[in-house]
Amino acid sequence: MSDKPNIQYLHSLRTLAMLGVILIHVTSPLVNMTWSKNMPYWWIGNVLDSAVRFAVPLFLMLSGATLLGKEYNLSEFYKRRFSRVLIPFLFWLVVYWMYRWATLSVKTQPQDFHSILSWGVNLFLKEGVSKHFWYIYMIVFIYLFIPFLNKGLKKLNMSMLSNVLLFWVILSYALKSVPLNMYSWGGDYGTKFLGYFLYSGYLVLGYYLYYLRTNPVKIRFFAGTVFAISVVVSAVVTWFFSEKAHKLDLSMYSYLSVNTMIQSISLFLWIKGSTIKNRFIWLINSRISNYSYGIYLVHILVISDLFDNGIYWKFTHPMFSLPLLTIAVTAGSFGIIFVLRKIPFGKYIAG
Repeated sequence: MSDKPNIQYLHSLRTLAMLGVILIHVTSPLVNMTWSKNMPYWWIGNVLDSAVRFAVPLFLMLSGATLLGKEYNLSEFYKRRFSRVLIPFLFWLVVYWMYRWATLSVKTQPQDFHSILSWGVNLFLKEGVSKHFWYIYMIVFIYLFIPFLNKGLKKLNMSMLSNVLLFWVILSYALKSVPLNMYSWGGDYGTKFLGYFLYSGYLVLGYYLYYLRTNPVKIRFFAGTVFAISVVVSAVVTWFFSEKAHKLDLSMYSYLSVNTMIQSISLFLWIKGSTIKNRFIWLINSRISNYSYGIYLVHILVISDLFDNGIYWKFTHPMFSLPLLTIAVTAGSFGIIFVLRKIPFGKYIAG
């Protein structure tokens, strides 16, 4: 979702972020459906979900790493960013509207133009058409301010940036009880834009880690250990909070929780500077990375189609079904974007 310099580890991080998003979306139904009913299955979903909380933060960090710290011509920046982001998004927005209308029951399906328009507007106000589009609305908003954020950050040294990030962490923790409106457009814009502001901290974090000088050999083991600990903390605390509340409490899953921030930092440093020597693995990695925006836009359609045909976590044991679903959704989404990019003008709308 950002310009891609020829640095291999950034491709690896983008691929991991995309796979993480898909795994979250195929695992969440299991986590919600099996709590207090089938705890062994629930724990599988909980651990996997806890292991990929970095997904959305990592996308934002990659935008910060690749877009901040550069010189920009304002008009050129906006033209390039929004042509790459908005045109594919508007295409898929219409596709999702059509898909949602087509999957309505005959009794509830509006038929005349006025009714369809009213239904479409209502769907946008309630869910933003599809709930995963919340990220696109946010990143478009954040892009408006990147050139100005960039100018401010270039005046700060690494020590000052550390203080800015510490303030961001403290502020995010202090506001953790504030319910952020990330999906609907039916009001409560104050908390929506507060959420956008808090999430933008991940861009600064990505910029900081990108330019942070580290010893890859020394940092990698430490970062990997911290990442593993963050997964355990998320899974165990989620279980503890849920037991205490006598209902499912997923607050530890928050992308703005301190634990998620630690997980995202540790993964970034763990992968930073790494290389993939196997050509086949590198080819897959780079292709998924390059297609990540399109995959993000379309993957909910693929998941929905599979689920509608009874292919979800229940089709076999979750230890197998969740990884298989992740692979299937990734492959199906990749295939759709690949084909779209091959048709005339398809590369402009595919993403």
